[in-house]
Amino acid sequence: MGVIATTFGGNLVWSLVSQFQVTEGVVAVAALLPFAVLLESWGVGSLLDSTALRNLLRSRLSPVFAFLGAGGVICYVLLVLCNLGRVCRVLDVNGINVVQYPLGLLGFLGGSALGQDGRLGYGALALAIWGLTIGALSIPLGLTRAVRFFALPSLLFLAVVVLLFDPGEMDSQAINLVSGLTFDGMSLLGNWFLLTVSLFFTVFGLVRGRLGQSGLARTARGRPRAGNSLVSGRLKQTDL
Repeated sequence: MGVIATTFGGNLVWSLVSQFQVTEGVVAVAALLPFAVLLESWGVGSLLDSTALRNLLRSRLSPVFAFLGAGGVICYVLLVLCNLGRVCRVLDVNGINVVQYPLGLLGFLGGSALGQDGRLGYGALALAIWGLTIGALSIPLGLTRAVRFFALPSLLFLAVVVLLFDPGEMDSQAINLVSGLTFDGMSLLGNWFLLTVSLFFTVFGLVRGRLGQSGLARTARGRPRAGNSLVSGRLKQTDL
């Protein structure tokens, strides 16, 4: 138990809560990984990527949803960074706070962007934008790709931002809306848990995609070229 590192936001403390949340994350990965592999072996991922709605909207509205998804990614990043005062100071440009200023327009949700009364509102808004962004990206990309390219990396990004700029909150819950989910006073959806799960599945997806591409490349190299087959056919006909 004690300080294990020093980041931009201060000392990173390894505590009993940290151990519990990392262990919880490892258990969740061990439970979810076989389930994910089983769903993929059943072809559920391909089914989700080829829904009738996606096929119907792809030709005309797919670019629109891609644009909305990109906008959602930017909004989510701004909302996440806005919730951390230290990050806002880092992102000041010539005295203009490029994070807090545009989000000040959303003050009607209650409180300022950095105020205590506004944290729950902005957290809920970030969560809503996160879900809507996944939905928007699912139209042009498919659900599995939206999860792979946005959902998991965004959760990893959130956890890393907290780790680097506000390490004192690593033992806290990642989402205020579920702050009541605790075990013996420790949050069941803490930042250490989020970091463990998102990091594993992000790396797993990258490694698995790389291995899949290598397998396809080896298969392509092993196939005979069409030109060679035709030449061989002509030679055989000539010999006959």
